[in-house]
Amino acid sequence: MNKIIVLYASPIPQEKSISTYLAKKFIDEYKQHNKDDKFIEINLNTLDIAKETLTSLNFDAFFANPKNDEYIEILKQANKLVIAAPMINFNIPATLKNFIDHIAIANKTFSYKYSKKGDAKGLLDNLKVQIITTQGAPEDWYLFSSHATYLNGLWKFLGANVMKTIKICGLKTQEFSSKTHEEIFELNKDKILEAAKNF
Repeated sequence: MNKIIVLYASPIPQEKSISTYLAKKFIDEYKQHNKDDKFIEINLNTLDIAKETLTSLNFDAFFANPKNDEYIEILKQANKLVIAAPMINFNIPATLKNFIDHIAIANKTFSYKYSKKGDAKGLLDNLKVQIITTQGAPEDWYLFSSHATYLNGLWKFLGANVMKTIKICGLKTQEFSSKTHEEIFELNKDKILEAAKNF
């Protein structure tokens, strides 16, 4: 039996969030093939540590927060992680960045301790990660920003086995802006369901 963590990062109300909707479709399909697996679903909008931003005023207390170790342990006890994240102002949602800052801690989730070349060793090598991203612009429209690439690289840095990202792009273009969540899912159904079956 696998233990799967799902992080919902969208600041958009759940009933309006396309990334949340597509992630739930992914999870529903996954459950059809893995009926005994256990899920921990986390809405980062309601998670205390995801609402706390690292600043010069809380630097020491931020990394000493006992909740950090609690969620690091949750990640270490899991087998799989699903992250649903829309692009917000060319980046990942602030709640997801806050969560990452709380768990990306030297000698806990990565380490340079035994490095000979200056490279880090990721300590979350127990995890298989599926990232699901959405954005209003077409893919590669803004060459200076890719939240999907950032998330992919970050979780690889932490040692995880990262699957091919499910990227749904161009949602604010004329072609897609008037479509319902279900219509958007139907257009991307094959790749979402295939990824869920193979996760």
